[in-house]
Amino acid sequence: MILGLQIIALIFALIMIYFAYLHYRRGEINGMEMLFWLISWIGAMLIVIFPEVFRVFARTIFVSRAFDLAVLGGFILIIPIIYIAYIRSKRIEKKLEQLIRETALKDIKDDKSKK
Repeated sequence: MILGLQIIALIFALIMIYFAYLHYRRGEINGMEMLFWLISWIGAMLIVIFPEVFRVFARTIFVSRAFDLAVLGGFILIIPIIYIAYIRSKRIEKKLEQLIRETALKDIKDDKSKK
């Protein structure tokens, strides 16, 4: 029997799949990223629908509660995602800084040539 909280979680997962699809259609994420999010949200939906299987899996790998395994899994997923986002933002920051320097130097040269 599916409970109210499970229905909310399923609706949330479906909405997130839809948002991932929208970002994919706009070209904001590539095919591999779309596949990652699709697998992640479908996995979350399966865990919500079949929580007992998740509990058995948690016990199999010697985690006492399914919630503890979910928290560990969340950390395992979120840490690389944050790291990748950090690296990408640093790359963009360096490119932007280089572009600003080149533009500033070009503007200075143009101002000197006009005089």
